[in-house]
Amino acid sequence: MLKRPSPWMSGRAWAGGAAGAGLAAIALMLSNPQSFVRPLLASCLVLAGYLTGVVTACGRRAARDLAYILRLREELRHSQNHIMDNATCLSLGAYLDGASEEIKGSLAPLTASAQALSGDPALPETARLRALDLREKVEALGSRLRHLAGFSLSRPARAPFGINTQLREAIHLCRHRAEEKQIVFDERYAVVPPVFGPAGRIHQAILNVIVNAIEAMPHGGGTIVVETAHEGEEVVARVSDGGIGIRPEHLPRIFEPFFTTKPDRTSAGLGLWVTHRMVDMIGGTIQVASTPLQGTEITLRFPQAAPMRAGREGTTHPPEISRNTAEERGRQIA
Repeated sequence: MLKRPSPWMSGRAWAGGAAGAGLAAIALMLSNPQSFVRPLLASCLVLAGYLTGVVTACGRRAARDLAYILRLREELRHSQNHIMDNATCLSLGAYLDGASEEIKGSLAPLTASAQALSGDPALPETARLRALDLREKVEALGSRLRHLAGFSLSRPARAPFGINTQLREAIHLCRHRAEEKQIVFDERYAVVPPVFGPAGRIHQAILNVIVNAIEAMPHGGGTIVVETAHEGEEVVARVSDGGIGIRPEHLPRIFEPFFTTKPDRTSAGLGLWVTHRMVDMIGGTIQVASTPLQGTEITLRFPQAAPMRAGREGTTHPPEISRNTAEERGRQIA
């Protein structure tokens, strides 16, 4: 922890004391030497000057602290906006990962057929040369796809993690954007067991849901309800907003990649697709219920990693995990 000089020992406090001492000296020279209040008056002037310096130092420190806090809030707002705006880039990486694998799978039989044709002696030389050229181009395309997949997210580690923690972290990242639209969060967390899987990927999925809820809300503000529950052997997370909702004809397509209903086209339409893919990765499900102009409720269901111990209702078992235990990029698994 950084230590700051006390205002009681600051230069302004000593300067105020010195000014008070100077006034006390002048008062002593001008007052009656026989007066018994002279020492008391001098002491009061010195103390008043010293306290004035302390108050001035405190006010100056408060002004600096306020300016520093405002600067930090502005930096935090820009950072959170950057994180929310780059959620699309993370979604695009996940899409490239899956798309490149599918394309490489489709190219494999084409490569095998081209190789067989290029080595078939029954074919004319021209046909075999074209088959050989086709095989080389398909192999070059596969190599480019490997580089393309390299821009996607790394393979995630898996470990138990808490859904409540993921929701709190996602809301924390979006809180300033919500405050700008006068949106408040009604958080209702239940006692739930942990979930097993890649915490970073599920955090991204939950962040996408929270971002969509904020962007769907009107600028006049409102409330987003975030709650968790333990139902059977599943951990359930629900996010309900009072936004513009989704049209019935659009509901069947919301999990399609690159599908978006935003008129300004600022979104790539990958958020819900990635959310569905990440939740499905660990055997979970996602359900969307929406009414136009009334709001949307998204329900995420995850299989529990460990059952709640009988007779321990009202407590966490295992204990609530306060941070992600599955981190990416080669970090240790706690």
